[in-house]
Amino acid sequence: MQTVYAHKPGRLETILSLAILAVLIIVAGGIYRRQFDFNPAVMALRPESQPSTPADGTLIEAVVDTTGTDIIPFSPPERFDRHTLYEKINGRADLYLSSGFASLVAQRFTLTGATGNWIEVFVYDMQTPENAFSVYGLQRRETAIADAHLANAYRTENALFMVQGQFYLELIGTAAEGVLDGAMGTLARRFVDAHGGEAPAAAPGAGLFPARGLDADTRQFITANAFGYEALDRIHVAEYLLDGSRLTVFVSDREQPAAAARLADRYRKTLVSYGAAVVAPPSSVPGATVLTVFDTVEIVFNRGRYLAGIHEAPDATTAMILARRLAEHLERLAAK
Repeated sequence: MQTVYAHKPGRLETILSLAILAVLIIVAGGIYRRQFDFNPAVMALRPESQPSTPADGTLIEAVVDTTGTDIIPFSPPERFDRHTLYEKINGRADLYLSSGFASLVAQRFTLTGATGNWIEVFVYDMQTPENAFSVYGLQRRETAIADAHLANAYRTENALFMVQGQFYLELIGTAAEGVLDGAMGTLARRFVDAHGGEAPAAAPGAGLFPARGLDADTRQFITANAFGYEALDRIHVAEYLLDGSRLTVFVSDREQPAAAARLADRYRKTLVSYGAAVVAPPSSVPGATVLTVFDTVEIVFNRGRYLAGIHEAPDATTAMILARRLAEHLERLAAK
């Protein structure tokens, strides 16, 4: 009787088989996930997503009045409060909630005849102009370009971001730069006109910084936990360009000189407790403390009601020049 031997796969065959099986699994997984991953521009083409009016012929309620324009509401407004915000912007909700968020209204708009393109308008009520400016600064994109026609507003490739009083707005389009720019500008202007008119050119806290060398587009307002220290709240931050170096300046109006002095002392002690080393105090900025934190320099001082300083400067020389300039500026403010 003839014995039949089964072929035993070689090492190469086994490796190739496993590789093919892995590819098939990845493809299958990708197809499964893709059915839940919708492109907004594609969704806009779906019949149920097209602009419509109720059965009685009335117009859809709009968060921005578009009467007399070729912009029409795409969908009814969606409203969210502190308990439901995560449903709309899950993953970013904490940023707004920690900055005084009250409510959000979001709505989509499209242009007549602009098949497949639309703009979603997010209107965040942050309760105060300071809170609105806080999220505006913290959310600022690296590719931001200041808007030429609106105060406290900037644009990116397909979006416009702005502050108007207590409101922070995001207008985000499905199309690339240029296609929806005009419509975004119209929506933003209509909102400004309906909520107090032209926003002031000066952002909250802008007067706290000396003008020379200031990069105004970098201004931020941090409501809490600035630089990772929970006691540092209501901190205005901005960047300066000095002798080719970028330096970060911070100022906080504590309302009372004693409060500013206490917070400055607490911040100094906290830095030391985490390993910062105090170096010789500068004669050019009386009362200031200079500390080295790893390979950076931190300067902390108070002037009247203001806590101030330089954060994570690359070298002590430029940091001291800017600290002196900041101290003199705040002394003039405190004397008023």
